[in-house]
Amino acid sequence: MDDISTLQSTIDALPIDLNFSVSALIAGLLFSTVGLWLFRHGKKNENKRNYWSGIVLMVYPYFVPGALANWIIGLVVCGYVFYWWD
Repeated sequence: MDDISTLQSTIDALPIDLNFSVSALIAGLLFSTVGLWLFRHGKKNENKRNYWSGIVLMVYPYFVPGALANWIIGLVVCGYVFYWWD
């Protein structure tokens, strides 16, 4: 029983927020998938804009705290890629 309370106190002491909303998880999964596709497309066609946009889409959900911010940033980056699509 002490192991469980020790584990809980260790988790509570972590400096990260472990409370995720379903919307944030869906946004992260969706935009990371689009980012992976853009990354591969940009690498194959030597298109730096798609390459770096794909990396941004795959990485940013780890650093954004809320679901609304996740959706806004993802849509802005996807809009940027759509506007400059070759």
